[in-house]
Amino acid sequence: MDRRNFLNLAALGGFSAAMPHLAFAAAKQVPVLILIELSGGNDSHNTVIDLQQLTEYQKLRPQLALNRDQRFNLDNNFALHNALQGFQVPWNRQELAIVHGLGYPQANKSHFRSIEIWDMATAANQYSDTGWLANILPKLSNSDITALTFGRNAAPFSGGLAQHIQLDNLAGFFERSKKLKNHPRPTSNSALRHLLTLNNNVAASKAQLMQGLSRQVPLATAFPKTKFARQMADVAKVIRMDLNIPAFKVAIGSFDTHRAQKNKHRQLLKQLADGMLALRSELIQSGHWPNVLMMTYSEFGRRAAQNGSGGSDHGTAASHFLMGGRVKGGHFGSYPSLSELVDRDVLYQLDFRSVYQSVIRQWWQQPEYTIAAGLEQLDLIHS
Repeated sequence: MDRRNFLNLAALGGFSAAMPHLAFAAAKQVPVLILIELSGGNDSHNTVIDLQQLTEYQKLRPQLALNRDQRFNLDNNFALHNALQGFQVPWNRQELAIVHGLGYPQANKSHFRSIEIWDMATAANQYSDTGWLANILPKLSNSDITALTFGRNAAPFSGGLAQHIQLDNLAGFFERSKKLKNHPRPTSNSALRHLLTLNNNVAASKAQLMQGLSRQVPLATAFPKTKFARQMADVAKVIRMDLNIPAFKVAIGSFDTHRAQKNKHRQLLKQLADGMLALRSELIQSGHWPNVLMMTYSEFGRRAAQNGSGGSDHGTAASHFLMGGRVKGGHFGSYPSLSELVDRDVLYQLDFRSVYQSVIRQWWQQPEYTIAAGLEQLDLIHS
């Protein structure tokens, strides 16, 4: 086997050359954060509707606005897209928080740059190679693996001291890990020999991980067949193994809805709701729900007005969801005005990093942790 073939196997298997061995956790479990990236820029205006601004909303979106049959009233002030109907249950049980108006000054509308800003928790004019969770995660857990990413973008965990694994799914990861294990060790290529040595260091832990999965009671919840729901099912399996991994990341793509948005957006939001609610159901039954927090984020919102193609264009501020067994349910932040637009965009109301910093301080009980000076503290979590 040459170095190229080895690296192909390693990439497919989610192998991390920086990762040592996985230390299995003690009985007490660290609180778990699940990041859910809505890749492409979710249209928040058609996700969470401010009923106090319904007239302005309908004027800005004569074809795109949701009618009465396409939305449901969450309370007297806000409605959600009908695809999120299942969110009514965690809302009624005060397990769902909606944070409005999230953004940052001088918003960048490039997909690549703006998601980098959200992943690294920087200002628009700052650059960093370190994800916003990269340095805090190793302080939280005695596990050598501090994060798992299902999918492509592991940037929130990159750089710093965090040891993370990036993979497509559990089954493929372990199958390809077996292939790495079975290859003979070369004697002439020092770089390849080093990589194989690192892989051998994690082989025993991978075997334990596979044994743990094989011993697990099957999931009690029937997860949907979408890619996102399969990722959430894999997250549930790992959480139920009690490995003390404090963070996970999953994603749904295709939120860049410039054209023919209505049906596509409905399908995407239904996938989101079905996957989140299936995970909630599973973790309630397993007893892990009080120890888990899910949080959505996206690189930007969409403009207030519809475009000429039945869709919406890159915008600024957006609403996002936090769901968990210890979330303080309710509304946080302020919904932006739909009548006071700048360059056809709403004005952001709350720095997104306020949510990040509040989560770290309250969820993981790190009261002194600071991402940036002057950020508003949100009371999001029950102690």
